[in-house]
Amino acid sequence: MKIAPDLKDLDLRHDTLPVQRSLGTYWCIESDTIGFRIELKDKPLTRRGILSTVCSVYDPLGIVAPVILVGKQLLQELCRDGIGWDDPVPSHIHSQWEKWRSELALLEEITITRCVKPPGFGEPVVMELHSFSDTSDLGLGQVTYLRLVNNSNQVHVSFLMGKARVAPLKPMSTPRRELTAAVISVNVTSMLSRELNYKDPVEVYYTDSSVVLGYIRNEAKRFHNYVGNRVHHIHDSSKPQQWHYVASTDNPADVASRGTTAKRLSEHELWFKGPSFLWENNVSVVNMNPVPDLNPEDEEVKKVKTAVLVSNQVMAESTEAKHFPEFLELERFNHSSSLGRLKRSTVRIQRMIEKNHSNKQHNSRPVSGPPAVEEMRSAEEVIIKSVQYWYFGKEIQVLQNISSKDRMFQNHQSAHNRNKQLKQTSSLFRLDPFLDEKGMLRVGGRLQKAALAFEVKHPIVMPKKSHVTELLIRQYHSQERHQGCGMTHNALRQAGYWIINGRSSVSRHLRKCTICRKLRGPAQVQKMANLPEERITPTAPFTYSGMDVFGPWYIKEGRKELKRWGLIFTCLCSRAIHLETLNSMETDAFINALRRFINRRGKVRELRCDQGTNFAGGKNELNAALREVNTDSVKNFLVTQDCDLIEFKMNVPSASHMGGIWERLIRTVRSVLSGLLEDHAQQLDDEALRTLFTEAENIVNSRPLTIDNLTDPEAPEPITPNHLLTLKAKVVLPPPGNFSRPGHVTPSQSFCLRDASRHALV
Repeated sequence: MKIAPDLKDLDLRHDTLPVQRSLGTYWCIESDTIGFRIELKDKPLTRRGILSTVCSVYDPLGIVAPVILVGKQLLQELCRDGIGWDDPVPSHIHSQWEKWRSELALLEEITITRCVKPPGFGEPVVMELHSFSDTSDLGLGQVTYLRLVNNSNQVHVSFLMGKARVAPLKPMSTPRRELTAAVISVNVTSMLSRELNYKDPVEVYYTDSSVVLGYIRNEAKRFHNYVGNRVHHIHDSSKPQQWHYVASTDNPADVASRGTTAKRLSEHELWFKGPSFLWENNVSVVNMNPVPDLNPEDEEVKKVKTAVLVSNQVMAESTEAKHFPEFLELERFNHSSSLGRLKRSTVRIQRMIEKNHSNKQHNSRPVSGPPAVEEMRSAEEVIIKSVQYWYFGKEIQVLQNISSKDRMFQNHQSAHNRNKQLKQTSSLFRLDPFLDEKGMLRVGGRLQKAALAFEVKHPIVMPKKSHVTELLIRQYHSQERHQGCGMTHNALRQAGYWIINGRSSVSRHLRKCTICRKLRGPAQVQKMANLPEERITPTAPFTYSGMDVFGPWYIKEGRKELKRWGLIFTCLCSRAIHLETLNSMETDAFINALRRFINRRGKVRELRCDQGTNFAGGKNELNAALREVNTDSVKNFLVTQDCDLIEFKMNVPSASHMGGIWERLIRTVRSVLSGLLEDHAQQLDDEALRTLFTEAENIVNSRPLTIDNLTDPEAPEPITPNHLLTLKAKVVLPPPGNFSRPGHVTPSQSFCLRDASRHALV
């Protein structure tokens, strides 16, 4: 056993145990504490040198994270000022850096106990992880403690891990920073809970931000993406009941978020021992102050967006005249799964409005029953105008301010006036939009004189990202029986709708369509199982083999035409093959071929095959023969010959894919035989077939086992199965010995030399 040089002469009875380095951390065996050994090297006073010095302090547990945070803050300030990697630092950074660097040596005085459970404490009955988080304008901090309680109600609190990160350069509100620190606290606690040997420790979280507690305990409000994603992450890893408020004076993470010097940290008991209330017997009722309700005016709370469309138009006085205000909330559209349901619900709202209208004489709508076609059309107009007013409100106001004569689309100057008023960044700028007599936004264009329907010439404009647009695409996609993007988009255009970026919107819907994914999705691929042990065990060739029958081939014997089959044996390890011919598909023919294979290739320990009748018969006959003899004697004899009884392993029925190792080689053999039979198959008999099989066997066994280095001129000769079987390559080496050409020989001597060299080659 090799011993470290500083431990060779160590006397455990008298000498002091040295400090050892364990996983990059210095461990004092004598006191069983973890500490630091600072060895600062001279680095240039540049951004690169400062980074090297800051990273030289290895502290995976974050014991001195508040001290390292100060160095990281100096680095961040250099990044903010745009100082290059090798540029000299400013003078004010120079003085701060020298002061911080000179105090790094004091970190060697800071140690913590390695064992989280003190000697003689006994078996703990309560295990709790208490995590604190805090933030400041300079950084984010987190620290976790392990609180143990034994049978005697004794309490011990141990420092587990701390984190200190610099605040982002991008300005961020204080609640967002506090929430980010809470996410760090959750991640660290989850990691510690998995790594500790204690089973299901209780996790408790603390923060001094009542706003963050309001975010976490909120159940009704919706937040913007940044806050919503982090609150969702906290809910995935913890419960709102686990979060409590702690005063800033009792929050040990405060020093991790602000940073401190090495001297102050060595005297900071709150950081290493935790707050005093953790050492009390009962902590579950501490700091359970009620959290104030979330302020609805908080900038992180999403405001409820409502679109209101009021129509004061009075239609022509008739028996079917209608007069009612149209009022819809855009958020309610998202609760409908189809356009038809949305229109029917709108019809019910319109009926209720007319029912309560003061002017009863204009109420021509039925009170109950299925909606009429005219009611559905009116509901669709209200829905479209509500969506257009919400997404294109500014453009609609511009178009409403244009005079009535300029809004006449027959006038060419009207289009110029409309486009002149709209912003060039608007998605409607190139569409020449106008408002029709019902107040709906339509496309202008140059087809005003075309003999087409009004809806086709001037389709209704719809936004690209709207739930109503999604319902429109879904309806016409279903009507087209889930055809492609082009047919669905054409159906929308024929129906009189113009969707902004319509093709991409339709394509996006088709990618989410369950039926389309089912009908046109790619076939599922089965995950391949692990390779069997026989495939990856280095053994002699054909010790573990697979076999299968292929064919038949027709041969001539006299005037008779007979069938012959091929039997392939493949080595599972070296991928070499051995080919035999079968005169029939009977068991006896297979057993004879198996005997020839064993005689030529040596011992076989295992054979894999499918459930062919001849294979199953051979297996049964072998088992029957073994039952008639003394199996133990046969096994003992085979053991002396370093061989076992042949074991047949058959694949399950109708599962040819399980024999892919020989099925693929059968295809290779067929490909080789196709070329051989093209030249030598004019009159095929038994002898010719066996010869062609041996040639095919030799060609297949000459293939390289890998093709990675075939194009590399410096690579060695590729390995083939023939190298493993015959130890020979394709190129025959010259015979040994030195051959020299004499200066002058007679013709008779020349003949003798040629004859001698020929005998030497033989």
